[in-house]
Amino acid sequence: MKLSQVAPATRDDDLDGFDCGSPAQSEWLTRHALQAHASGGCRVYVVRDIGSGKVVGYYALAAGSVRLGEAPARLLKGAGRHAQPVVILARLGVDRAAQGIGLGRALVVDALRRVVRVADQIGVRAMLIHCESETARAFYLRLAAFEQSPSDPLHLLLLMKDLRRAVPGGAWDDVPGTIPGCTVAVDVENGRDS
Repeated sequence: MKLSQVAPATRDDDLDGFDCGSPAQSEWLTRHALQAHASGGCRVYVVRDIGSGKVVGYYALAAGSVRLGEAPARLLKGAGRHAQPVVILARLGVDRAAQGIGLGRALVVDALRRVVRVADQIGVRAMLIHCESETARAFYLRLAAFEQSPSDPLHLLLLMKDLRRAVPGGAWDDVPGTIPGCTVAVDVENGRDS
């Protein structure tokens, strides 16, 4: 399987049969993603199998805010007593056919890189993820220094100052990998991380 670069979703994308193992994430991509992308409710980014043209991975980003009771103390430090602006990683899925090669990790890294770029233009204090399950939570915690929300253990935040420290030069522009922004080289021919 050879993969495309991460790119915005289009109406021409082949979403038929996408199954990431989560009915909610799979159905959202196949039934709602393009409409949400077109309406501006979120931005959807996809990776395609170059051979078949099918979408094999995706994520969605949206703007949001975190109320005081939902924010870790570090997020509120020096920020005033009002809701804090965040970018939400609203959705993430990798088709079963592409699982196990590091694509999920590469998509998260690409999303983090985009968040850094957005934060260079507008006010953003953190990236927020509403994890679907404990398994998803464990996946994200292995990738970065996310902090748990005091209101829900499945809500994770990564403060921009922590993200910026992890991204020398700002946006991971020079990090090698098959997929832009990937911290590991994804060997899609042999189905493994390298």
